[in-house]
Amino acid sequence: MTGTPIATTIALPDGLNAEETFEHWRLAVASIFEAQPAATDYRESFRGRLLTHHLGRFLIGTSSNSPLRTRRDEALVGAVGVDHILFQLYEKGEGEFEADGRDGRVKAGDLVCFDLSRRHAATLSKLDTVSIVMPRTLIHLPPRTIDTAHGMVIDGASPIGALLGQQLTALAATAARVTASDLDPITSFASTLLSVGLSVAGRGKVEDPAGVLALTLSSIRAHIENNLADPALSIDAISRHFGLSRSALYRIFEPLGGIADYIRDRRLERAALRLASVGTGRGAVARLGLACGFPSEASFSRAFRNRYGLTPREAILKARLRIDEAAADALEAEQNWIQAWLEDLASGRNG
Repeated sequence: MTGTPIATTIALPDGLNAEETFEHWRLAVASIFEAQPAATDYRESFRGRLLTHHLGRFLIGTSSNSPLRTRRDEALVGAVGVDHILFQLYEKGEGEFEADGRDGRVKAGDLVCFDLSRRHAATLSKLDTVSIVMPRTLIHLPPRTIDTAHGMVIDGASPIGALLGQQLTALAATAARVTASDLDPITSFASTLLSVGLSVAGRGKVEDPAGVLALTLSSIRAHIENNLADPALSIDAISRHFGLSRSALYRIFEPLGGIADYIRDRRLERAALRLASVGTGRGAVARLGLACGFPSEASFSRAFRNRYGLTPREAILKARLRIDEAAADALEAEQNWIQAWLEDLASGRNG
């Protein structure tokens, strides 16, 4: 059975000179990281290619580039405001990176994971890569496993690394032909692929994505995620909704650090990803806190400062300054289609 392909596919324009190629490439990936050419003669020497497919619930594509230095800092994280995972296969080339204090090196054939809600920086040789971006909520792993995977590398020479690389390459090769009837199984396949990859990166072993957490825990986490903005979301409310006692909830969430801390941390993480969306005028802090489920500006400010070491207002101004001074053109440029696609994944508008 065949159907009409549904992927939205965009590539860099043809016929560009080296300087134009770099500028288009830089703008296209500006929501993922800032890119600076390593060569001083990049205006004459830069070569780059980018082919990206939007499949409604995840992005996948291939890329090549001349040597670069890249950076995703806290200000860019706040300005872009997405909670997605980037998983990459280095088909050719190598790179050295730092991810939240963890140093790493990637060679041809290896795979690496980056959490787009956290910072990283890299120095890259001439590269060919295959990349997939997926919302955290579609990855069937405990939060701590995903957190541990940030900046972790899977050796491409290992059997599991070779298999993951082959499957990721095959997925990218078929993306343009995916039809509506293919979407659910393809998304399930991609989700399982990332879940296995991240479990290997984070823990050094394959975990069964369907059995990582009990169904009850998965259901409760989804309920929490869908109701974070509701100040009435509480331990008692969750107990009533699922017909569980408080002690049962405590036991279920004990591996994740406790249910109260889990809810608070997810609200703070959502707030940190929305710093650039609330404006800087009077009431911005209160609006952000209420939008993320905090009962008052005071409780939000106290929790935010304890977590991030600065007040919400300071963080909002910092994110705003980052946009105004460094990334306003990139975030608004037509060439940066990836920003709109990342927002689509976050909103769930495509599935």
